[in-house]
Amino acid sequence: MRNMLKKIFFSILVFYLTLEISLRISGKFKTPNEISIGFYHCQYRQKIPTWYYYYKPNWTHYYKQVEFEYTNIYNELGSRELPFVSFLNDSNSNKIVCLGDSFTHGDGTSYDSSWVRQFEKRITGNSIKNIKLYNAGTCGSDVFFNNKLLVNDLIKMKPHLVIECINTSDVLDVIKRGGDERFNEDGTTSGKVGPKWEVIYQYSHVFRGIIHVFFGYDENLIKKSDLFELESKAIQMIKQKTEKTALFCKKNGIPYILLIQPTPSDLNVKHIQPIKFINILTAEPYSINLFKPMHKYYLLHNIKDDSWDLNGHFNSNGYLVLGNIIYEELLKRKELQYLFN
Repeated sequence: MRNMLKKIFFSILVFYLTLEISLRISGKFKTPNEISIGFYHCQYRQKIPTWYYYYKPNWTHYYKQVEFEYTNIYNELGSRELPFVSFLNDSNSNKIVCLGDSFTHGDGTSYDSSWVRQFEKRITGNSIKNIKLYNAGTCGSDVFFNNKLLVNDLIKMKPHLVIECINTSDVLDVIKRGGDERFNEDGTTSGKVGPKWEVIYQYSHVFRGIIHVFFGYDENLIKKSDLFELESKAIQMIKQKTEKTALFCKKNGIPYILLIQPTPSDLNVKHIQPIKFINILTAEPYSINLFKPMHKYYLLHNIKDDSWDLNGHFNSNGYLVLGNIIYEELLKRKELQYLFN
């Protein structure tokens, strides 16, 4: 009897290991991070030692992924930007702060090719005034982190305009992190506590298959049946936070513009458009919907030529298009007219 149990256990173990190896080789249940950067990134239970979401200050980082590689240099605030003190001490330029996540940061291209830099080239080439843009975009940031950075640090440079660029990834970030409750009184930040079984999910691709196929969880460890309600709540939280950011800017006499930006996947004609996300957030007078002009452009051009398949972000060509479209859309706004008079 004992020998039979051993044989059964051994057979199950061999079957499990064979299936595990097969799934890993096939990549069927790999996460986006595993595909692009080669390792699993825990989605929950994260704790940050500050209230800010930025890179290591004064850091030079050689950034390499499957599709590209380049070097990033971060300033004293952890932004991929020139020294913050150079903006603080500059009283002769009109300073524009650009808040956002990886798409504002320019993930997928070098410092000089982000949409911020492309937009800067257009606006400085046509304005009679001195203009400096500060790129405060950080990969993984969201509207709550953006607000903290603006209110506590970036406001010190006395910006003349604040542009915040968001996309549908902010919705998922807020679902996972929550809102202001993430910020602890001791100055640290805590993420939501996700499923207790995430540690098993991290190491077992067989378990991933079971969770996805039989229990209805998506790659973000969220039950598909709960997703609509969670997304709706997150969109409202994003709306409320951007309203607070706009009010803060108004109280400080600073124009505020919120850009609703499509991702490369949103520009795929087969992709279901985030209508609720667009409609709710573009209802405010300070919002600009970039979906329309971007879709119009990519009806005549191939988005695959302007983005990375694995990384999911724009390449230098895509950021050039985005920067030019942002320039054209903002040129229509009264907030920028003073730069040309």
